[in-house]
Amino acid sequence: MSTALDPDEYLDGSGNRISPGLRTEALEQLLTERGLARPAVTDESRMRAGAALLDLDTDPASAPPRADGELVFAEPWESRAFGMAVSLHDAGLFAWPQFQAALVARIAAWENQHPEGERSSFYTPWLGALEDVLAGDGTVFTDEVVQRAAELALRPAGHDHAARVRGTAA
Repeated sequence: MSTALDPDEYLDGSGNRISPGLRTEALEQLLTERGLARPAVTDESRMRAGAALLDLDTDPASAPPRADGELVFAEPWESRAFGMAVSLHDAGLFAWPQFQAALVARIAAWENQHPEGERSSFYTPWLGALEDVLAGDGTVFTDEVVQRAAELALRPAGHDHAARVRGTAA
């Protein structure tokens, strides 16, 4: 059974989200279809997530960028990618060491394909690692991710912020 969601159910005529809460409903639908209970967020689960994030710092190759000990995101999509990985981990969709191994592999692959000194966003391989982990266990299908990415790439820059700029709710 495909868990692909119909974008028309979640976007208005301009392509803006009808309600931010619909993303939560979509995640709940996916978890229910897979027979996974979404755990309650507790202090203990936050501590486990924090411990997992600290694990990233043990390997310089996979440590997220920081300034004065705080995570640094150059673009809004980077913080979203980070939050998505942490949320899906908290929901029990993958183990953090599994993600870390995929991230290290993605970073190594990128470094092998680019000249020394060339820079890229840390979160480009982060997203690739997240896709690898989720596709590896069948949570998502790579062709669906590629199709959705192509659809999103066709949208104009700032498409999801236009309503807020005009002063109305998205």
